[in-house]
Amino acid sequence: MAVFVAASDETNSANGLYHYAGWLASESDWTRFFAPAWQERVLDGPPQIPYLHMTEMRSRAWREQWGITQADVDERLDEAARVIDQMGSLYPFKLTIDTSIFRPLYKRHKMLVASGAVKNYKPDFLGFVSYAFAVLTQVHFKYPEAEKVDFLVENNSEITKHIHELYETMPASLKQIGKPELVPLVGEFLPGRKDRVPLQAADYLCWHSQVRMLRC
Repeated sequence: MAVFVAASDETNSANGLYHYAGWLASESDWTRFFAPAWQERVLDGPPQIPYLHMTEMRSRAWREQWGITQADVDERLDEAARVIDQMGSLYPFKLTIDTSIFRPLYKRHKMLVASGAVKNYKPDFLGFVSYAFAVLTQVHFKYPEAEKVDFLVENNSEITKHIHELYETMPASLKQIGKPELVPLVGEFLPGRKDRVPLQAADYLCWHSQVRMLRC
């Protein structure tokens, strides 16, 4: 039986589009192959950097802090692409929400959080739930040996807590929509920091895919 891990990230682009993207792979592929290769070829340098995150990599102050030049950054990003390309078992997921359409449609929708507070329904919530459903569906179809899917997300705001609360309702929601076969695949919700390699790969995918859309 195999455990899979789906690592994801999100970003907003200047044209009002919200992007949610991530990679799916077996836990063993992440830990035994991808993370060591990423560490050695992308992070260790020299000079060594603590993580690859597109916002920081494009920041002059961050580059100066870690003693890395713009040319070094370009080479690290190219090497990151090569590591991803050579890891044939990574499966990408990407969805985009037009916030100019989303906000009027969901203006009246609210979310009751664990504290009892009522929050506006944000693109982050729809983005994650849709992504998680797509991942579970793909794993059920493509990997019959799968035991469960754990979802690794960057822990960077209160929104992460609310997404976790939504995730906890997923088994009941899957039954409601007639997909009980997906319930056994619902694994752990894993908030992580930027130093988690799968989250760095997800940030790389999310940023480059939204830039590509802006250029189309």
